[in-house]
Amino acid sequence: MSKADVKPKPKFIFFLKNLGLLWKLKRADRKVGEDFVNANKKLLEPIYPVSEGNKGPMEEGMIYVMFNSEGKEDPDKIDTVLRFFWVDAPVLRLSVLDSFIVSEKLKTRKWDEFYPRGVLLNKMKDRYHQEVSEPEVDFLIDGTWDEGYSFVFNDKKLDITAKLNYTPTNDKGILVYYNGRMAISPSMAQKFYDSFAFKVTGEIVVEGQKVELKNGRGIIEHGIGIFSSLHIYDWRWLNLQFPEGAIHLFYHSLDIEEEGIFEAGEGALVIDDEWFHFQPYDFDIEETGFAEDENLPSKVPTAWRVTGGKDASGKNLLDLEVTSTAKISWLGVLGKENQYITNYVLEAEGTWKGKSIKGKGTLENMMHRIIE
Repeated sequence: MSKADVKPKPKFIFFLKNLGLLWKLKRADRKVGEDFVNANKKLLEPIYPVSEGNKGPMEEGMIYVMFNSEGKEDPDKIDTVLRFFWVDAPVLRLSVLDSFIVSEKLKTRKWDEFYPRGVLLNKMKDRYHQEVSEPEVDFLIDGTWDEGYSFVFNDKKLDITAKLNYTPTNDKGILVYYNGRMAISPSMAQKFYDSFAFKVTGEIVVEGQKVELKNGRGIIEHGIGIFSSLHIYDWRWLNLQFPEGAIHLFYHSLDIEEEGIFEAGEGALVIDDEWFHFQPYDFDIEETGFAEDENLPSKVPTAWRVTGGKDASGKNLLDLEVTSTAKISWLGVLGKENQYITNYVLEAEGTWKGKSIKGKGTLENMMHRIIE
């Protein structure tokens, strides 16, 4: 069955259970979206998910592991990023699995598969517990923010296996988007969060090469609700890891057709045990360098200046130069037109509150625009 043949086919119960949310989606416009973003409160301390379980018509999540392919332990030695992503919507008769590895030294590759049914097994309502057993992949993730998570993974298409443990490097390393409110736009009614500061330990086998992880890094993302990428024009989902902590920023713009484009986003960092909350008006991921791409009909960004926050004199609290060291790209197939998607391994160097920091990380960049 081709991807084109796998489309949402909602069951009647979907409309019955989600009538209120669907009505809000229908009424959403640019003003609703902008008012929602502007109402977000800047927090002095992080908030935490009320529940990590499955409570919506659509389950969306992804898990990252960032490590050094030779077993080096320092976060600024990361050279490889592995991501596994899923959307599970049994009431819509649609699921997606997506896996890739991008590396400075190992072979970069990916796959995705669309299913006309749900794929998650044995879901739980009170903890982050997802299981998949498909011809392409077996995986199990289980845990809570307080106790950490275990991740067992067998990607039969990429020939990667892993048995990993995720432990927060800092209990502040979590971003619950929009103060835990339900984000509403013409194509979204969703609550979501990113746990962005994990130490990852265990074993991963790639290309027959076993790597023992004693101080890898990880991210876990989770969303519950209704989501479509139909109106997203750009996004930049950035995660940087440092010996001192981690930085996580998410910028996205939405195209509301005749109403034009408006910007949204949010971010947080935890550096030297300090937590800082970014709103869309006080951080910038500025593209400063571009290169041709073998898979896309557009140039893609390869360098950025990342700034955020201001001190009393108006100087940036965060100021980083970020460059790509490896990338993987592909044409997305969801939405009203093609999406140009690139994922990276990055290196970053600069300052936070005047202190020099240096690290590595990853970025997912999606755009509809063409860069010539």
